[in-house]
Parts: sequence; C-alpha cells; structure tokens
Amino acid sequence: MAAMALRALSLEIISDSICPFCYLGYKQITLAMAAAKKESLPLDFKLRFKPFLLDPTLPTDEPINKRERYTSKFGASRVEAMERQMIARGKEVGINFSYGGTVRQTTDSHRLIEKAYQTGGEPAQRAVVESLFAGYFENEQDIGSHEFLAQCAVNARVFASTEEALAFLASGEMKESIVKGIMEARQLGVEGVPFVILDNKYAVSGAQGTDTFLQIFRKIAAGAKLAAESEGDTC
Repeated sequence: MAAMALRALSLEIISDSICPFCYLGYKQITLAMAAAKKESLPLDFKLRFKPFLLDPTLPTDEPINKRERYTSKFGASRVEAMERQMIARGKEVGINFSYGGTVRQTTDSHRLIEKAYQTGGEPAQRAVVESLFAGYFENEQDIGSHEFLAQCAVNARVFASTEEALAFLASGEMKESIVKGIMEARQLGVEGVPFVILDNKYAVSGAQGTDTFLQIFRKIAAGAKLAAESEGDTC
C-alpha cells in the first residue's frame, strides 16, 4: 500500500518579538511538530509569522530599562512573580529567560521578519525569529538596535552583508505591510499573543502547551486520514 500523502497544515503565528509567551508558544509548537513527526502523522507543516504590537507606546529611538518599564506598569511584586513563573516555564522547553536589559517598540523587528519571509520563505523567517527571541529573551539584546537586527539578518542569510541589512533597516521598506498586518490582526479580534490560526479555520490563543498542540495535530491528521480513506472508497 502506498504511503499516505502529507496533508499541508498552515500555522499563521501572530506574535510580537518582546512577548515571552510568544517565544514559549513557538517552542511548544516546534516540540509538538517534532512529536507529530515521530508519530508519523501525515502532516506537512507550513509556518508563517505575522506582526503584532503589544505596546505601541514604547519608544523607537532609545531603549528603556525593561524591568523598570514592567514595574511601572504592573507593580514590583507582580513583576517578580511573573519572572519566576516564566523562568520556570521556559526551562521546561529549553528557554533560559533573563529579565535584564532593555525594551523598545518592535516595528523594525517585524519589518525584518517579513523581509526574511519574502526573501527566503519559512526557513529564513524562522531563523530570524529564533535569533531575535534568543537574543532578546536570553542574552538581553536590544530588540530595537539596528546592529543587533542586522546581525540576526546576516546570520539567517536574509542579507549578504551587515551593510545591506543596515541599509534595509534605515529605510521604510516593509513598514506599510507591517502596519497592515497589525490592523488585520486587530480586525480579527486578536487582543493578545501568541495567536495561532491553523488552516485559516481554527485558532489557539496563548501558549497552551506542547500537548495541546500535539492533540490538535493528531485530530487534524485523523481527519485527513478519514478523508483519504473516503476518497479511496469512492474511486
């Protein structure tokens, strides 16, 4: 019997580069994808990241202290509890969260993420996203620094040189696309991220856990198998 053809499964991941739950959720998705492959689920995953701004009021020109910003918004005791929780949850999926460093608005990072997709498709986009997440959340890099963004871009081979990457970041290229993408997310009713849309039909809000995503993948794979068997019966 011939092997069942893989069923394409699109995952549109609406996220922000400074959202710790987005990094957590992405790790959970990748672990669930690996588990699905190990189970030989007949799925061909197609990932694409879309933009969202958690805090449009953040400055773009100069970074500000991350912990001070969060403390002013949520209060010191709540921030301490959030940090402990995220550090513990991160370790479960191989993330070493660090809450030092700075924060600022993320439009330029989204421009780079979209440019990566336009240039090299899913592999390049995921490489950039992974570099941004690891740099910001684990190594306390400045998410708005053009030098840091350029390094991520060159490492992912989106640009051949740092000079090319910096020239792109200094331009306004992709900005209209990002503004449009953020508006589309709002029109869909997205108020928090990560927000994952599967097959343009199903939605998962938040970092719901590796097992949750795997269960969804199993359900979709089962449906694909039934559909294939039904087609076979009618041939």
